[in-house]
Amino acid sequence: MLLLILAGNIFAQTGADSDSDEEKFSAKDIVIATGDVFLINMVFNSSARIFLKEDYSQIDIDTMKTNLHRNWCWDKDGFFMNQFGHPYQGSLYFNAARSNGLNFWQSFLVTAGGSLMWEEFGETTTPAVNDFITTPLCGSLVGETLHRLYIDANEIFPPLAWLISPLDAINSMCKGKEIRASGRTEELDIIFHGDFDNSNVDYCGSDDSDKINKNAGGIAFHIQYGKLEGHTTKENYDSFTADLELKISSHYYDIVYCIDGFLYSRALYFEESEGTIGLNLMYEGEKSNIIAFSNAALGLKYFGYEKIYDFAKFRYFAQIDGIFLGTRSLYRLFQNIRINTNKEDKLNPVRSYNFGGGALFKAGFSLETENFGRLYGEGEVNFLVPYIYAKLEESEANKHFIAQVKLGYEYELTEHFTLGIRDSFVYKKDWFENEPNTVHLLNSAQIYGKLVFKRK
Repeated sequence: MLLLILAGNIFAQTGADSDSDEEKFSAKDIVIATGDVFLINMVFNSSARIFLKEDYSQIDIDTMKTNLHRNWCWDKDGFFMNQFGHPYQGSLYFNAARSNGLNFWQSFLVTAGGSLMWEEFGETTTPAVNDFITTPLCGSLVGETLHRLYIDANEIFPPLAWLISPLDAINSMCKGKEIRASGRTEELDIIFHGDFDNSNVDYCGSDDSDKINKNAGGIAFHIQYGKLEGHTTKENYDSFTADLELKISSHYYDIVYCIDGFLYSRALYFEESEGTIGLNLMYEGEKSNIIAFSNAALGLKYFGYEKIYDFAKFRYFAQIDGIFLGTRSLYRLFQNIRINTNKEDKLNPVRSYNFGGGALFKAGFSLETENFGRLYGEGEVNFLVPYIYAKLEESEANKHFIAQVKLGYEYELTEHFTLGIRDSFVYKKDWFENEPNTVHLLNSAQIYGKLVFKRK
């Protein structure tokens, strides 16, 4: 947290000297943004109290006083609540500020304030450390992505822009001003795919194993915003990629997501190539019936681009990141056990995963020729150690390792349509103290058709 705040001050100074399209904000803008955050929390609490009848929403003065004197904890909410719900809630706080003229880091501080307000006063449960990390940091990342996509969508199809970022749309309408930002969406891909997924879990030192085979179909989206190579930051996160994939079949689903962009970057130029090096912030993960994991990480990233004579384009990247909040599902708990509850909660089952910190290394390449198509690949390894007070006592897990590999080939049939094949592999190992370690292997073979829309 201290590193990010320090970095924010440096980036803000850098941005002040650039050709930023951000407008200066006033005290009135801060008041409006704060009021928006307060209303967002009221809407969340009222909806849970009136319509869902949730116990945690039954707040009063006494519960607020109690929370102020409680020691914070690592909560036991399920994956969707913690890893999807809180980042989205944080994105609403963030865009309440961003749409009122505040920059990335100023909006981050507003988001942290909104999260603190919710943890202390918006619910009766003990304030959660993991929520106060995920909501501001991942929420700011998601919020900036949605803020920029809103601006582009508003130029093309305003109803879609309202769905992407309601806070941007409302504040823009009330102020009578169009929101601007440096950068633009360079490419949007819509991918329709069919998959054959295979899962195998082995318990080390035991003959036990679990195998699952599934045929599935789905849709995926890939967005490239701003230049990837030869890019110098004007505003934080004015260059990023965003991926979201959903596949589903009977009694099976799988969601894969990744947002990764530059908080700050510098262009590098060489005789035959160009590149970008900078500080990146990413949030990625996967959630299915059989596995769940996520990484919120900060680190150093490099993109490179070279022309091989005149017939091929070669792109590559490498990054090393520190994971400040990762999650790793624990297979036995994930499949069989519900912790500290007497009833099944399908909306938000209790968590069956650890929180932790660690490191990851990721690299990839793309080789594209006009006549022979495009070959691409990507690999990642990461290691996670559970935070001491965040471990589930029932899990007895003390470290986690994941390796991921993707390799694919695609061929452009027309300007806007591409056919491709891809294979994805995940190796996940969890070490336990008093029970057999588990090795989880997942493989997904995919054939797809891709609609491609690029800026001219």
